[in-house]
Amino acid sequence: MTTVQTAAPQRQRGSRPGALRLISAEIMKIRTTNTWWLFLLGMIVVTALAFTVNAVGHHYTLHPPLDQINQNSDAARQARAQAAAANTPAGLAKIAADLMTSGQFFGLLLAMILGILVVTNEFFHQTATTTFMTNPHRTSVILAKAVAALLFGVLFWLVATVLDLIATPVFLNSEHVSVSISQWTVVQSVLLNLVAFAMWAILGLGLGTLLRSQIGSVVTGTVLYLIGSAAVALIFQLIHNIYPHDWVLTAEVIAPAIASAVMITPGGQAFDHAPAQWVGAVVLIAWTVLAGGVGTWLTRRRDIS
Repeated sequence: MTTVQTAAPQRQRGSRPGALRLISAEIMKIRTTNTWWLFLLGMIVVTALAFTVNAVGHHYTLHPPLDQINQNSDAARQARAQAAAANTPAGLAKIAADLMTSGQFFGLLLAMILGILVVTNEFFHQTATTTFMTNPHRTSVILAKAVAALLFGVLFWLVATVLDLIATPVFLNSEHVSVSISQWTVVQSVLLNLVAFAMWAILGLGLGTLLRSQIGSVVTGTVLYLIGSAAVALIFQLIHNIYPHDWVLTAEVIAPAIASAVMITPGGQAFDHAPAQWVGAVVLIAWTVLAGGVGTWLTRRRDIS
């Protein structure tokens, strides 16, 4: 009995450093390349551009150029209605949340591609055999890669959030509107945005384990992200035209990119008949678990060489 009791803690103490070493090794593999710096620079650029576009759009929503529109036209009435809704507490909170999550669309794409590279680099540089021979527990290796990808996804989120945090109060003050970015509606969107970045990094890793080809995975992931969401929205709109029920439009949330947008947009206002934010979170997490689980299962069964 004494031998068993002393052996178990030793295994527990030994497993923890082993896991940390694997994660540290995967982080080091990313840090020793210039890729993550390029991605980080890209994150700064896309966040700045996205914030600029959002700021201009919200400026004209809050202060529509009615002097350039026929006052009795439908466009003028619609602009006045949108401005009135935007200047309510709920409308201003939505604007603040939108500004504080600027850069998400292309930022998630960068996080996904980095997740792809974390695993496909092994096959591209033909180091996968060495990696799995050194660490024969393939599940542990994939989990370490997932943690590394997740951490860099969080880093991307942090960079975007800091930039948005600096710019958002400046814009709101310039518009002479009063809204606190510390209110729960805004903070919730920012935190859910963090979940989105982490999940898309792991989604990319799952896609990389499925395809293994670096170029094929990056191209496939990019096309699915950029075109897949638009295709899903178009398909469900066509279905709605034939079968006019609101739940058909709500079902667009099954696309991961659309789920991300729903998750960070307060009040179910991501698109017409959008579901609640938690639905977007559940859909995105489900896709992440599916991609990561299938990818890990295939990695354990495939011949690595």
